[in-house]
Amino acid sequence: MGSDIYKGFVNVGKGQVHYRICGEGPPIILLHDSPRSSVLHLPLLKYFSKEFSAIAIDTPGYGNSTPLKKDEQLEIVDLANALSETILGFNLEKCPVYGFHTSSKILLEFAARHPNRVSLAIMDGLSLPDGDTDHDFIANYMRPFKITNSGSYLAEEWTRVRDFQRWFPWFLKSGKTRLLSNQRNMEFMHAYCMDLFMAGPHFSDAYAAAMRYKAAKVVPKVEAKSVFMARQDDVLYPFLDSLPKNLQANCSVERLSSDIEHWKLRLLELFRENSSSNSAKNFIPPNPLSNPLEGNLITKGYVRTKEGQVLIRRCGNGKKIPILFLHDLPGSSRGDEGFIKLLSKDRIVYAIDLPGCNDSDKIKESNPKKYIDSISQVITELNLEKIDLISAGISTSLAIKFSSLYPDKVNKIVLDGIILGNESYRNEISKNYLTDLKPKIDGSHLHACWHMIRDHSIQWPWYDGTKNAIRRIDPELDAMNIHARLVDTLKQWSNAYDPIKASFEINTEEILPKLKQSTLLIYGENDPKYSWVEKASSLINQCKTYNYCADKNALATNILSYLDDS
Repeated sequence: MGSDIYKGFVNVGKGQVHYRICGEGPPIILLHDSPRSSVLHLPLLKYFSKEFSAIAIDTPGYGNSTPLKKDEQLEIVDLANALSETILGFNLEKCPVYGFHTSSKILLEFAARHPNRVSLAIMDGLSLPDGDTDHDFIANYMRPFKITNSGSYLAEEWTRVRDFQRWFPWFLKSGKTRLLSNQRNMEFMHAYCMDLFMAGPHFSDAYAAAMRYKAAKVVPKVEAKSVFMARQDDVLYPFLDSLPKNLQANCSVERLSSDIEHWKLRLLELFRENSSSNSAKNFIPPNPLSNPLEGNLITKGYVRTKEGQVLIRRCGNGKKIPILFLHDLPGSSRGDEGFIKLLSKDRIVYAIDLPGCNDSDKIKESNPKKYIDSISQVITELNLEKIDLISAGISTSLAIKFSSLYPDKVNKIVLDGIILGNESYRNEISKNYLTDLKPKIDGSHLHACWHMIRDHSIQWPWYDGTKNAIRRIDPELDAMNIHARLVDTLKQWSNAYDPIKASFEINTEEILPKLKQSTLLIYGENDPKYSWVEKASSLINQCKTYNYCADKNALATNILSYLDDS
């Protein structure tokens, strides 16, 4: 595995926990604070990778991990039990675990309940507040993350991201609460914002649970080998003085200087001392795509290609020819999960997040051939001999090109929103199809992205304000779907244009007459998005059309009927 950082999912119950991993050797696990994700530990993963399989997991409800479902509010015990199941999901008996700030409380409860499952628990920055729980403080600090139809939440949440770095607590703005530190750079601000936006309405799950948690009552009960530590520059450093005096024999307290390098070295020493050289030395995480979640659930995993990792969604079972689904651009296939489930009634559906989208690694030299090669490698890695290929919007060009180059791999093709046109027309759309997404200190990039995505359902192309561009349809303006697509577009804002550019470089009109596969074209009346369907149908030798009327169930039923028709 070397020094490269890879991403993965591990199946836990009816959901999945996302993680990042680097290195080889005995496994160690790193937990992040709230509302962050495993992105927080990227530097530590590299640092520990020389001797360990360093794993940083996304707490359930954060990053890409499935939120925990419970009728009542979540508590630390729920997250501790989820951690136990996650470690079991990795097929590990025990290993060292490091927790930071809020996650140190998850680790504390885990160590108390499962002392035989952790070889060392390192709790860095454990808060031990006095007195009763201040519910008013929690309510103010954890102001709900409410995704609105108007997009007004974007300004509120970007302001909160900035204020998190300015005051503590962020909602009490005074000279006394001002944090005396330099303003964070835009790279940090964007990463923090994406973590907060990924958690969304779940951002307070672990955060609020940690504030309610009475750690001081649990500390004396911990029998697992544990270290309570903090650096002097940590705002929670004073809580080391609040630790109970009657710690168990296996527990110790370490007060560290503000020196980052000394802190990392001390962690490395602790991991060395408490990792078994024989236990899971050649640790290999399980592959969730080969052992998917049961029922009609989406299972996510990564496939490695020459260009990097590609995120895959899998759903369904059955012996019929599997479907490969390519999503519209920009964004990912996350917003298509409901449709993917409808298509998976009696066959397996695999949905690719194209390279450079969401959490799929970018392609270094972006061109159509690289994307086609990536799709081909995914099919090979999934051991698929033949597929039915479904694509939407901009990615239809990639589907057409792939089908022409690999006729023996593709059985039938379904194209929803095919785009033709000469080079001049395609270049004009290509250069305007993505708004400026570069993160800005005023947060305007969030609004620009949100309106771009929303306008896709209102006019086509989205940037065309003339009456000829009006889509006379019932627009799909679900706030949660717009939010998901916004997040999955902005995660790799600097790479979002690459697959769009590559797709528009393909001259589909030249390829269509050469297609050997039967093809179904989806169209909609009074919708300029489908203005090329009539011409495309005249160019394809074996072609059928279907009029889509905003009924996803009917669309899925007709597509499956077409695929089954011999």
